[in-house]
Amino acid sequence: MGNVIAFVPASGGVGSSTLAAAVAVRAAAAGRSVVAVDLDRVSGSLDVVFGLEQEPGWRWPELADVAGVVDGLGLADELPVSCGVPVLSGSGGSGWVGPLDDTDDGWAQSLPDVVAGLADAHDLTVLDLSRDPSVLARVGLLVDAVVVVSGTQVPQLAATASVVSGVRGLLRGLRDAGRAWEAQPLLPIEPWVVLRGAHTEPDLEDLVMDGLDVPLVATVGDDRRLVSEVAEGLPPGARGRGEVVRAADELLLRLTDQAVAA
Repeated sequence: MGNVIAFVPASGGVGSSTLAAAVAVRAAAAGRSVVAVDLDRVSGSLDVVFGLEQEPGWRWPELADVAGVVDGLGLADELPVSCGVPVLSGSGGSGWVGPLDDTDDGWAQSLPDVVAGLADAHDLTVLDLSRDPSVLARVGLLVDAVVVVSGTQVPQLAATASVVSGVRGLLRGLRDAGRAWEAQPLLPIEPWVVLRGAHTEPDLEDLVMDGLDVPLVATVGDDRRLVSEVAEGLPPGARGRGEVVRAADELLLRLTDQAVAA
């Protein structure tokens, strides 16, 4: 199985989907087989971030009845592709969703099998999540890293503290339960944090690392290149330059180093 990296926004408007897309694009540019998966039940519009909303191809509704082993390569062949990245997105989302329920929600039932099948067939699987813990709980045993994307304002940092605590507790709980049946013990995962804001002072970076006790992997300032990329229908990172590209490359390097160390 390849690496799986998940992105979770600590609050709205911090560009978590943008960073997730850039990581996928940069990995593909480096010659790795990559797939991006939209796991945001509320908005479900990762195809828009990639400029694929008008392109034909399968979305999650086509997979509602999937159960059991999934042919990841076969599925990827049915997905719309941008910059070498097949994208499995939602259908636009409803803006309001109820609790995730395995008993009557086909998406909830197919989710783990689909992600596992894609991860088996690709070097890197990038998951774009919302702040819905019930979704992360269904893929938590598959992920190698969870990136919490945070703003730099005080209310945003407060939200980040809450999300980091929740993610940490959820992953530890899943791994503690998994050790009972895994042949090899699962490694614990600490969330990684990326700060995104117009100006990030070094003291703020120190405060975040000390206060949250998590690795601060990257900081992302304003990136004007994103505006021109979106205007041209290109996904983030397509031009290979800018703040978001730098952060994406740092995340990929850290993921590689973690895999080597393991």
